[in-house]
Amino acid sequence: MIDDLKIIKKKYGEEMMHFCRDAFATILEEPGVLSDLLLTYFEPSKELFSDLQTENLENNFKSFIYRKFNNEEQVTITETKTPQELLSSVGYDLYKCESEEDIQKFKKYYAKGEELCTFNGDRLNKCYVFFAVKKDVDNIKREDFKTPERQDLYGTSVISIQFDKNEAHTLSIKNRYNHTVANPDATFSNNLDNIVEGLTDSFALHYDLKQKHVNEFEIPDYIRDYKGKYYKYNYEIEGVNYCPNNCILLNHEAIKFPKDRYILADYFLIDRQEKTIKCFNQEDDYFPKFFKDNPISKIDLEIKDNVKLVKIETTKGLVTLELDKRNRIIGLTNPYIEKIESNYLYYNKSLSKIELPQVKIIGNNFLANNQNLKEIDLPKVHRVGYDFLHINELLDKINMPNVLRINMGFLMHNNNLKEVDLPKVESIGSSFLKYNKTLERINIPNALEIDNYFLDDNEIISQISLPNVKIIGSNFLANNKSLIQIELPKVERIDNNFLYHNESLSNISLPNVKTIGYRFLCHNQNLKEIDLPNVEIIDSNFLDCNQILEKINMPNVVRIEHYFMHNNNSLTKIYLPKIKIIGMCFLQKNKWLEEVIIDNEKAYQDFLWQHPEYQERTLTRKLTKGKK
Repeated sequence: MIDDLKIIKKKYGEEMMHFCRDAFATILEEPGVLSDLLLTYFEPSKELFSDLQTENLENNFKSFIYRKFNNEEQVTITETKTPQELLSSVGYDLYKCESEEDIQKFKKYYAKGEELCTFNGDRLNKCYVFFAVKKDVDNIKREDFKTPERQDLYGTSVISIQFDKNEAHTLSIKNRYNHTVANPDATFSNNLDNIVEGLTDSFALHYDLKQKHVNEFEIPDYIRDYKGKYYKYNYEIEGVNYCPNNCILLNHEAIKFPKDRYILADYFLIDRQEKTIKCFNQEDDYFPKFFKDNPISKIDLEIKDNVKLVKIETTKGLVTLELDKRNRIIGLTNPYIEKIESNYLYYNKSLSKIELPQVKIIGNNFLANNQNLKEIDLPKVHRVGYDFLHINELLDKINMPNVLRINMGFLMHNNNLKEVDLPKVESIGSSFLKYNKTLERINIPNALEIDNYFLDDNEIISQISLPNVKIIGSNFLANNKSLIQIELPKVERIDNNFLYHNESLSNISLPNVKTIGYRFLCHNQNLKEIDLPNVEIIDSNFLDCNQILEKINMPNVVRIEHYFMHNNNSLTKIYLPKIKIIGMCFLQKNKWLEEVIIDNEKAYQDFLWQHPEYQERTLTRKLTKGKK
């Protein structure tokens, strides 16, 4: 007699065995049936039950197994409307891509770093490709969604609907966030009827794209092959799913590599016989390059406490990889590499331990998708490319004492770092620590230039000193509500949204600033005094909605754009001896202004045109033309 529960325990673990004993008593009456159903539709994994439990899918799983046991047939197609008509009813325009040029037309809708792999080419050889675009897509902005969710308005405003060119016509609905959110390739749970009822049948009728497994259910981090079998995967990269147990799914077909010869680590294929390490399908990842330049003489594998230690002996010396039970790279030690090329370990999410003591230069996208690294020590690095540790959220300790230049996107989504000490850095690219909400202290005394979105959305840093910085990009500490002290003695240019929505700063001195972008300290509610002795040009919405500013010094300002100090309620005097150009709504809705000194005739007339009440020379308000 076949003992189903013993087979299930061996293949899927004890917890799954107990669940099946309780949930499928009827099926267990027929020996061999339940274990055969599980092995037919689920690749063995000891994590399957915990994954179902985490996602509250036990009942869905139970229904799925009973449907297969009862051999239920799919419903007959009844929908007659076209996919275009159905999608239009819920605000989408649908486009079918017939050529590579058609596909590339939609790349403009995707933010940098969130582009679909579809745009890399060759997708039409494997899939039927459609794009559905919201009719009001131009009004849905990426910057308005700071905490992305797969089914939010931005994520679903542009979706790619793709059917594999296999007998099952396996469906993938791809999200506009791409890899920024979980399971972006299973938007709407890969069920067209979750977009609009009848859409599944409509595609089947009008495009002959009837799906074989349309009634299946979604499990995060699982994918079905074209026969309907579920596989847990570690990575999905350009349509290839990399799974535990030396298995990949290519075009939804499972390919397994013999364990006595190969180790599939992340998305790298380690050949112990040929002594090589290659990317299976990612030739632009430069991780294997070190081993090409320094040939391997020996590869050993040790297993201890569910950790696999891969020891790789090269002509340089020993390099080690640590793999978890799912064959994900969690540790890397390489004492010899000096330069990290671009896209090195680009897709790795799981690395938690790294030792690269000799690295001096880091290229672009190093560990851009890593989500697990907590500490990093790079004592010799002096230059960092863009998107280094781009979406890492856990890093809480960093040591880079000799770095001089950091490019854009460094630690953009980190939400755990409390202190940053970069004593030699001179240049910082855009989005440095953007979205970090926990940073309390920063030391970058030699920075000369800071690009856009520096610490945008940090909420708690209260003081900052940048004694040598000369240029500050847009959105510098925008939406910080706690900053009370700032020192920028040498800054000459400040771009847009400087300290936008700061509510705590009460005074600021910028003795060398000459140019200020729009919305400077807009909505600050606490600033009483500001000194700008050398400013010459001020863009629109300067200190808009500040209520209590009492003193301002700008003797050299030449040009002021629209909404200058709009809605200020406390300023009584302003002296602008060199002003030549005044924008619209200059000092409008200011309730207490008593004295305005303007020398330039045109600026003087522009002011009177905007403020006719000053021509009346009331007792409480007067306009003085000429010098004090």
